[in-house]
Amino acid sequence: MFAARLTILCLVLAMLVTGPSAHSQDGDFCVSVWYPSSEDPTGYDSLMQNADIIHEVNPFWYNPSLDGTLLPRLGAEDEEKLTEWREAGLVIMPTIVSFEGSGMIETPELRRTHIDEIVALVERMDYDGIDIDYEGFALDTRDAYSTFIEDLAGELHDHDKLLSMAVHAKTADVAEWDAATAQDWERLAAAVDVFRIMTYDYHNRASDAGPIAPLDWVLDVIEYASTVTDLNKVRLGLHFYGYSWQRGNTAVITWKTVSQWLTSFELEFERDPADMEAFLTLSLRGLPRQTAYVADSVGLDYKLSHMLAEYPELGGVAIWGIGGEDPANWDVLRGLSSTCSLKE
Repeated sequence: MFAARLTILCLVLAMLVTGPSAHSQDGDFCVSVWYPSSEDPTGYDSLMQNADIIHEVNPFWYNPSLDGTLLPRLGAEDEEKLTEWREAGLVIMPTIVSFEGSGMIETPELRRTHIDEIVALVERMDYDGIDIDYEGFALDTRDAYSTFIEDLAGELHDHDKLLSMAVHAKTADVAEWDAATAQDWERLAAAVDVFRIMTYDYHNRASDAGPIAPLDWVLDVIEYASTVTDLNKVRLGLHFYGYSWQRGNTAVITWKTVSQWLTSFELEFERDPADMEAFLTLSLRGLPRQTAYVADSVGLDYKLSHMLAEYPELGGVAIWGIGGEDPANWDVLRGLSSTCSLKE
C-alpha cells in the first residue's frame, strides 16, 4: 500500500513540476464536444468559456424516424447559439442520434429517403456537416449500415460538407456484443471525415464499480483502430463525468459534486497507478456506502500523455459530459497543439 501511494505521489509531483499536459502534440489535434452532454446547467458556459481550445461542436439536435425523415429535438436549430458558435469559429456538425432501431437504413429506398433528408437539412441550415450517432443496431444490419454511411458520405462530399460518426469502442472486429460487431470499422472509417470512438463506460450503470476508461483498454482500442484507418481522423472519446455506485444503483455524477464531498467530509481522491483515474469510497456513519469514479485533470493528463506518447498521430478527442467538470481539464487540453485543419 505504501509503495502504491508513493508511486502516485511521485506521478502527481511530476505533473505539478511540468505543468498540465506535459506531452506536447506536434500535428493537428482537434477537440470536439457533444452538447448538451450533461444535466448540469453550466454546460453551455463551459463550451463558450473554452471555445479557444474547442474546434467543433456537435449539438444533439435530431432523431431519425424509421421512415427516414428527421425529427428535431427540443432546442434544435437555436439561431442565437448558431450565431455565437460561428462567431467563435467553431465547426458545426449537429448530431443525429438513434437508440430506437435501424429501420431507416434497412432497405435501399429508406436509405435514399434518409440521405436526401440529411443532405437537405445540412444545406438548408448551412451546417459544416453532420454527425451520426446510431447505437445498438443488430448484427444483421452491418452491411446496410456501412452502405448507408458510404452513400451519405458521397452525397455530403459532393456538396462540400463533412461527415463524422460515433462508434462503439472495441478491440477487434468481432466484439463481445453484437452492436459493436455490427459496425464495420474498416468500411466506416474509410468513408467518413471524422471517426469518433466512444472510449468510456468500460465500467458503467450495469457493472460493478471501476474506472470508466481504464488506460490499458483505451490503448488496446487505439491499437485496433490503427489497423483499419489513419489515426489522424480518429477522435478518442473522453468522459468528463463520473459514476457513483451505491447498493446496486448507479448514478451519473459530476466532478463538481464529488469535489464538494471532498471538502465537506475532508476526504482525498485515491488513484490506481495503472490509470490514475480519480475515485473515492464514502463510508460514513449515517450515509449509504458508495464508490465514485470521476474524470479530473490529473487523470486526464496522465491518460493523454501516455496515449500521445504511444500514438502521436491521434487526431484529437471528442468530449462527453461538459457541465460540472473539473475546470483544469481544459488547461490540460490547452497544453496540446490547438491547430485543427478540419474546416480548411
